[in-house]
Amino acid sequence: MRRAIACFTAACVLVTHAPVRADPHAEGVAAGQAANPVARGSINSSSATAVVPGYTTAPPESALYRQPNLASQGTSRLAACATLPDDPVCQAQRGATDSAQRPREGISAHDPSVLAANALMRSPSLALEDLASYYSGCTTTTTSVPAGTQARSCLRYEGIGEHPMRRELTVRVDLVPSCPAGDWFERVQVNRNGSDYMVAEAQCRIRADGQQRFRFHAAGSRGGCIGWQEVDLPTTGTAAARFAADLSPHWSGACWSPFKVVMMPGSGCTAGVCNYQFQFGPPVYTCPPGTVTGDSLTGYWEAEDRPITGPADQCFTLASPDGEGQCPAGATSVHDGTNPQPQCATSAGPAILAGASGWTVPLSFQQPTMNQVETDTWDDHGVQLAPGGRCTDVTAPRCVDGPGTRVINGRPVTRDCWSYERTVSCSGTAGQSDCAAMAAQGCTLSGTSCRQTNPVNGVCEVFEDQYSCPTPAHKATSAANCPSSVFCLQGSCFDIRRPADADFARSMSLLEAAREAGVYLDTSQMQVFKGEANRCRDRLLKNCCYADGAGSGMTNQSLFGTGSRLVYDVLMNAENQQFVYQGMSALLLGGGFSGTFTTYGVTVAVNGAALPAGSVAVYSGQSMVVAFDPWSLAIAVIIYIVLQMMSCNEEEGKLAMKEGARLCHEVGTWCSSCFMVLGNCVSCIERTTSKCCFNSMLARIINEQGRAQVGKAWGDARNPDCSGFTVDQLQSLDFAAMDLREFYASLVPVLPDQDLLQTNNAARVPSCYYGQGRCQ
Repeated sequence: MRRAIACFTAACVLVTHAPVRADPHAEGVAAGQAANPVARGSINSSSATAVVPGYTTAPPESALYRQPNLASQGTSRLAACATLPDDPVCQAQRGATDSAQRPREGISAHDPSVLAANALMRSPSLALEDLASYYSGCTTTTTSVPAGTQARSCLRYEGIGEHPMRRELTVRVDLVPSCPAGDWFERVQVNRNGSDYMVAEAQCRIRADGQQRFRFHAAGSRGGCIGWQEVDLPTTGTAAARFAADLSPHWSGACWSPFKVVMMPGSGCTAGVCNYQFQFGPPVYTCPPGTVTGDSLTGYWEAEDRPITGPADQCFTLASPDGEGQCPAGATSVHDGTNPQPQCATSAGPAILAGASGWTVPLSFQQPTMNQVETDTWDDHGVQLAPGGRCTDVTAPRCVDGPGTRVINGRPVTRDCWSYERTVSCSGTAGQSDCAAMAAQGCTLSGTSCRQTNPVNGVCEVFEDQYSCPTPAHKATSAANCPSSVFCLQGSCFDIRRPADADFARSMSLLEAAREAGVYLDTSQMQVFKGEANRCRDRLLKNCCYADGAGSGMTNQSLFGTGSRLVYDVLMNAENQQFVYQGMSALLLGGGFSGTFTTYGVTVAVNGAALPAGSVAVYSGQSMVVAFDPWSLAIAVIIYIVLQMMSCNEEEGKLAMKEGARLCHEVGTWCSSCFMVLGNCVSCIERTTSKCCFNSMLARIINEQGRAQVGKAWGDARNPDCSGFTVDQLQSLDFAAMDLREFYASLVPVLPDQDLLQTNNAARVPSCYYGQGRCQ
């Protein structure tokens, strides 16, 4: 019924507005033309001075024009900025300096982009084919050019004599943990009566939340009634004792209870050194002067001679009864059997934890940190020697860059000198040539001439070689009488004096990268764009390493009915539950969604909605619960896998779907099963491939290209490293150097039909009015 009402309403709207429907293109052009005079009239220096903060027609930078000592002034300005970290001008200057010092890859004449541009410049028609269908409002002439040859030239360098030599320093900065991550690297044990013992251990985890993970255990010859207990404790010094864990060792034939682990005052870390003191045993409490703890009332009896035992964590006040021997309301009359005078016990509030009455276990260690390891590499640039060539120094090396500090991977690195320069005299230098590309294209050498000679010995150092290069038959298009500022396509004409934004796809990619980094930030490890390790096998009779196109349809949007079509949270393994609940939190909580939806065994309940029977909550946060029914997911995937392949397991099937969505990077392959003869492998019968998979194609692309920038490896085939980037590493990434074209294609999955556009425009060329840019 709801669908019928919606269809009826839409039909009414269309019928009502049909007679006045306008051309959107015409409306847009009319609006722009009407706004131009108003906007142009409001743009002037006086209005800019009034509305732009800090606008001036005489900026202070104009005083620097033509001054010879700009370098020293810039250095002085940077030194002054050291005390102004929040000044926007200083921030801009530091950013410009860091960008200028960042090494860029050089571009040679053989770079593919340079070669393509040269080919286009030499023969546009050959590279772009027939362009007649692209011209609107032009008179075009297309002629056929037969196969022939084209004259081209290149330079060869031969050298004997003195040459400049430059030695450049490259510093690689790696962050290495001070201890093996995840290991329980520090341990202290205290024994009691031989076989009884208590243990405290610290774990190696690099954290930014001011916490340190510990685990505790107490046991005897028959073990413990409670196993190992893990807990996070603060690294800042504490002023009061606090409970750390509950234990129950099996001592003296029974389970000891209560048995606590108490962190004593003063425990914590200072200047990278951690000193903790733990007490094991029954808890001990203290009360203010004039009061007693509840357990000290054990020695008292009521009037009926029944023993009284108060709680140990409560304080009581003892006072004499009134003249009639009565206690006030809320008090209990007690006496100790030796004193005939009864007392009145009144509750005085909670007691203060003082420790544990048993054993003290001190634990000291160096706080886990990421240590900066710097590796220096010197590279020589200059003359190249042929086999047998020799060089001798003519001048001593002199520093041409330094001392100075550069920011590498977000870390400051200072060196006395970054680059040395010297002059060398060489014999037998290897020639450098730009002619290799022509020879590879089948060009024929037709002549050689000398372009430069050595002024000392007259030997030619630079040769120009002439080549004759074959060109295939092609069509050449010439155009005349073209409008200078109008372009028409399929009947719609556009003013091309203001070009469209060519950076739209790149801007959208960077916005998506920022969104994913914020939504999927791992706050415990402070990492972004992390993935997970997956494996598949290639066996003799079945290769389970393949791509399944069904995975491309398992985006958040297609499975949950809402969300991004660029991320694939449901394909991630169960241990990565954060991808599901963080992604759903960002998607739903801000939109007022209420209710539940379930897909592939994952149920999201928002704003108090009930969970389905049989599901287990894996995350409970503000206004949202994520539940997981493993049987639903297992049955759905296994049925799909069985239909697709008979000998591959469930995880390999999920990996195939991830490959189909282009989410994985292959790390390596190794022989995981071998046919052995006399202890030697004679034939590998199974190979296993390791891959790092991510929850979006963009996360995979950023890892593939960003790891190379920060020097982060993928590990090896048996132990792949699928971790993400730290915040410092992410800030140091140069996104401008990344090739995101693969991700661009996912933003616009259906490209225009080029052949149809060419055909339609070619048919309209003869009927176009010259200079008007309008085709009938």
